[in-house]
Amino acid sequence: MIRRKPTKITRWVAGGMTFATATALTLVSAGPAQAYPKGSCGQSYHKVASYQLTQGAKDGKSYGTVTLYQSPTAHAKCAITRVAPSLIGKTSYMYVELFVDKNRNKKYDAPDKAAASGSEKYKWFAGPVHIYGVDHRCVQFTGAVRTGSKPLVRGGTPAGKWMYCG
Repeated sequence: MIRRKPTKITRWVAGGMTFATATALTLVSAGPAQAYPKGSCGQSYHKVASYQLTQGAKDGKSYGTVTLYQSPTAHAKCAITRVAPSLIGKTSYMYVELFVDKNRNKKYDAPDKAAASGSEKYKWFAGPVHIYGVDHRCVQFTGAVRTGSKPLVRGGTPAGKWMYCG
């Protein structure tokens, strides 16, 4: 069998494919530090409830939403705060918090769980925050957005109410 030396075109095409493949993989994996969430918490999660962020808004507008998701397969609940589309990139602080009543006594005490996420760097959403092993446990969840130096605008389950126990 006679082996031929690759021609310049063959080497260029092979090299080009390698470069193209590497570029494609880089483009697929690269992205902004925080992308707008599509489904959010994961594929097995479904939306349970959503509240507008209006508490404290002087102009009466909604500054976004805080949404609760649940996954029967992951045995988890998850919450995300999203800013209103007109305010994307204009926030100075965002947060989301989720409390789960693990012992089912409808008050927040020692065995219960909480998860929270907040930052000045969040511009589109805060979270997701997850708590696992919480099937059929009630929750409280809250989200908030601040624009500029204005006060936080909040929303979520009514204060003191444990809800969405499924």
